[in-house]
Amino acid sequence: METPVEPKDFAEIVDTLIEAQAMLASSIYVDLVNLGLIDADAAGRRLHALGDIAASPLQRHPEVAAALGNRIRSYAEGFERAGPDRARPRARLRIVNGGKA
Repeated sequence: METPVEPKDFAEIVDTLIEAQAMLASSIYVDLVNLGLIDADAAGRRLHALGDIAASPLQRHPEVAAALGNRIRSYAEGFERAGPDRARPRARLRIVNGGKA
């Protein structure tokens, strides 16, 4: 059953979608950093570049594109504020047999 959406609710819906896209993109880089597959500086640079690409109004409404680009760049700045890689915990992977460690 469809629920009608009031025009006043569109801004909140769009903001939620923007946040979800930015969070998804940044969480991938967080995982890559935590697994030691990429360093935090490189992840921050790549997220900044992704933010610049997302801010292009070619695929989205200009205001939405700008908001998405800004949100992704804010996540990139989080990598810069986090400090050096050695300050981060390192993930250790191990083989699990039958779901038991």
